[in-house]
Amino acid sequence: LVHYLSPRGLEQYSGGGWGTRDVCQGPVEMLMALDRVAPIRDLLLRVMRTQNADGDWPQWFMFFERERNIRPGDSHGDIVLWPLLVVGQYLIASGDGDLLDTRVPFFDGGEDVTLWEHVKRALAVVEKRVIPGTSLAAYGHGDWNDSLQPADPVMRERLCSAWTVTLQVQALSTLATGLRGVGREADAVALDKRVEA
Repeated sequence: LVHYLSPRGLEQYSGGGWGTRDVCQGPVEMLMALDRVAPIRDLLLRVMRTQNADGDWPQWFMFFERERNIRPGDSHGDIVLWPLLVVGQYLIASGDGDLLDTRVPFFDGGEDVTLWEHVKRALAVVEKRVIPGTSLAAYGHGDWNDSLQPADPVMRERLCSAWTVTLQVQALSTLATGLRGVGREADAVALDKRVEA
């Protein structure tokens, strides 16, 4: 609740932002448990507005407009999965398929696109960030444990975090279930194939 209501990060009492991973975890789970889908929709739209046009998110972002340009240039390998998981959870909890047609700008302030376009770009990032010859998520710049970085940077493309791969399966499965629940069977089947791979 503190993290949700005070958009400065739990550990950053003097400044900071919403961690993309963090705000898509605890606050969303709390709101789900309280059956408060409207704030989840609002939170999700805020997260989508921080997405880069290439489909990725920053590791963290500033909540207030006056500080919007203070943000890192990259993210860890699991970050792109969290908003996708929340979209699926929200669709399952709310049945609000109209969310996918809601127009939202990317961070760069370019043309507004549908939230579904945001999802498709994120899915393209997920598909691109795999260990060559597999469907397993590459480690990239890390997973939930920020301190575990490979000594050899080349390993980022050949290492696999079982935690991130599990999250990948959960995010894609949950999104497929949510899409199926709002009548988007073809999109759900495409995700089912990715999960199976």
